[in-house]
Amino acid sequence: MDNNIISEEELTALLATINRNEEAYQHTINSEKRHALLFAPYNISFNEYRILAYLMIHPDESEPSRIADYLMILRQTMTILLDGLQKRGLVERIPHPNDRRRVCIGLLPEGRELILRLLCLERDYTLRLRSHFSPEEVKLYHELSARMAAAKISELEIILAERNEK
Repeated sequence: MDNNIISEEELTALLATINRNEEAYQHTINSEKRHALLFAPYNISFNEYRILAYLMIHPDESEPSRIADYLMILRQTMTILLDGLQKRGLVERIPHPNDRRRVCIGLLPEGRELILRLLCLERDYTLRLRSHFSPEEVKLYHELSARMAAAKISELEIILAERNEK
């Protein structure tokens, strides 16, 4: 069957899938809005929060390019975000120990204090959310989310490999 020709039923199913994907995207946007509301008193953006959290989790993997790639933030945008965090005294640029052309990003005490405060705020919000679900439902949600993420990566790799074969 030609992959470019689909039946009405397949088209309907495809459109439903696209709609679900859009809903997932909207969930991501709403997550950013939620963080913006929760973190408003701290004057920090969602991506700045993500950078500070990354630095807490991965202090030894702190090159800007590595952070950008991991968080899927454009490298140019990462530079702008890091400039802002540095001006606020939350992070510092440190010379790379083995290559003077590169830098690492270090979390300053004020940045560590802020991210700990924000992580506690996030934890409290999450606990309030979980109170609406049973432990089994929460566990199932996490299991299905992990499986869906793994399936997306796997299928994308297959599609890209097929594309390269042509």
